Amino acid sequence: MRQISDGPNGSSHYGPIEPRILVVDTDRALLGLLEEWLGVCGCVVESDPDRNEDRAPNSERFALLIVDVPQPRRGGMELLQRLAGEHPGTPIIALSSTFFPGIESTGGVARTLGVACVLPKPVGRESLLTAVRSLLRR
Repeated sequence: MRQISDGPNGSSHYGPIEPRILVVDTDRALLGLLEEWLGVCGCVVESDPDRNEDRAPNSERFALLIVDVPQPRRGGMELLQRLAGEHPGTPIIALSSTFFPGIESTGGVARTLGVACVLPKPVGRESLLTAVRSLLRR
């Protein structure tokens, strides 16, 4: 959990801040798993399975977006670009079964897609939590 520090000793004046994470995924089983894993870490998970459809932008602020990208080359790029435009400066983790298991999560593929991190599906709990913690610390 993040905390607002108001003094040199790091004391918290306002209490804990629970990072809000938007999960864009149509797979209900994966969504439930992500909610469980991220909830244990103190994150508030909000889902929007219809976010991948064109519609008016949402002005809500999130600390992080996790997006399932079934086919990065077939519409996935447009979805990621649209979400990045709706949430400027918010890091995005892209999940896809088309990513190779040995892919460097923050390497060339991530840069090509314009995201902070890519993770192959099925995603492991520790891989996901490591990536989330790293991005929330930025």
